[in-house]
Amino acid sequence: MQYLRRLLSFDESIRGAFTLGALLLFALLVAALGAFNIYTQLDSAASVERALARSQQQLYEAMRVQLDEETGLRGYLATKQEDYLDPYVTAADQFDSALAELRRDSVTLDIRGFDDTLRDMVATHGAWENRVARQLLYHPDPRKTPFRESDGKILTDRLRADASRVNQLLDIRFTRAQIDLKQRINATLVAGLFAIALVAAIGILSLAFRARLLKQLDRERGIIETLQRAFQLDWNTLPRTRIGTAYVSATRGASVGGDLFDVRRLDERRGLLLVADVSGKGIEAAVNTAFVKYSIRTLALTYDDPARILGAFNHLFAETIADPALFVVVFVGILDLASCGLTYASAGHSGAYLRRGRQVSQLEITGPIVGLERDSTYRRATLQLASRDLLLVATDGLTEARDRSGRVLDDDGAMKLLETAPSDPQACADELARAVRRRSGGRILDDLALLVVGIDADDAEGTSSPGNVA
Repeated sequence: MQYLRRLLSFDESIRGAFTLGALLLFALLVAALGAFNIYTQLDSAASVERALARSQQQLYEAMRVQLDEETGLRGYLATKQEDYLDPYVTAADQFDSALAELRRDSVTLDIRGFDDTLRDMVATHGAWENRVARQLLYHPDPRKTPFRESDGKILTDRLRADASRVNQLLDIRFTRAQIDLKQRINATLVAGLFAIALVAAIGILSLAFRARLLKQLDRERGIIETLQRAFQLDWNTLPRTRIGTAYVSATRGASVGGDLFDVRRLDERRGLLLVADVSGKGIEAAVNTAFVKYSIRTLALTYDDPARILGAFNHLFAETIADPALFVVVFVGILDLASCGLTYASAGHSGAYLRRGRQVSQLEITGPIVGLERDSTYRRATLQLASRDLLLVATDGLTEARDRSGRVLDDDGAMKLLETAPSDPQACADELARAVRRRSGGRILDDLALLVVGIDADDAEGTSSPGNVA
């Protein structure tokens, strides 16, 4: 009888273990499907972002062609020198080709009224070619020249208005994509929370599975972190520069947060330097940093002036972000790749420094923090960079690093660290990140993003190396 009881007890244990295992397998399947769903959504959002970026570039190319044609025509009419017609001749058919590529790439964007505006741009450009350019070149009549020029002004104004409308439609689509992405991620995270609750219930049923469940939770968190990293596109290299970067997250066990840096080659003569600190932490802050990064990238393709970029972004931020408590501290710089001249605007960003030799100076703040007032204005500042200069832009995780007694490093301390830091940009970024960890004793209270730009103005082409994320 005792043997039979032991046999029945053993059989019940097997059935219980099998049931718990089946529940655990079901929970793991739900978590994996949730992770795959997040990955699919992020990949879809990234595809939309890439299509929008290409569309912005194609629109910029079309308007550049129109400007080249106008400039060449004006030069020839003013001087009668045929050399001025080279841009006009070279640009033949490039306008229609750029808009045709824009139309093909925008098929997946689903923007209402987009094709009508593009068709109007093609028609307006054709009218300018036939009624203005060719008449002035091949049928010059001094009596009709003022009329031709007036007609040309009307047509070019209409063309620029259409281009502004296309750019506005792209911006609206970008905003819609960001809002849709956030909503989908929130819905998926709710499903993920359900899966976690199921795993927790299984853990209550058997302490034997507790450690395994905790590992599963860590694994899921790692999947989300990996997908967040995959959403961030790599930054570019820039001629005549060497780039160093470092990122230290205050979120324990995850390298996600509200700080970001970006280096982007906008065209043959311009490079974008961006460092921003978005209020908040964790996954929500990481989603908002994606909005900041790609919004400013898009605006930088439209505006040469960093002050105008910040003004437009401040307005877009107010229109898009519903939470009035959110704000962004941001530094935007446009680097002239030929002269190494830097034009920048700083929205409350004090952590920007220039080291020339061993002398360190702090760059001025040129406007208020983004998100405080809808109509905030910004001004730009200029700086000529020279060979072996180091430009450091860091979020407040550097200056607000605290020692064990609670004293912050502040700007003077950061400048002293930069004075003695290595001349190599990546080594400099690594050393500053180590200094923050040493000072805080490993207790990082705020995210830190570091961007160090070394100038090699005598080189034909610079090099860049990827930074560290810790």
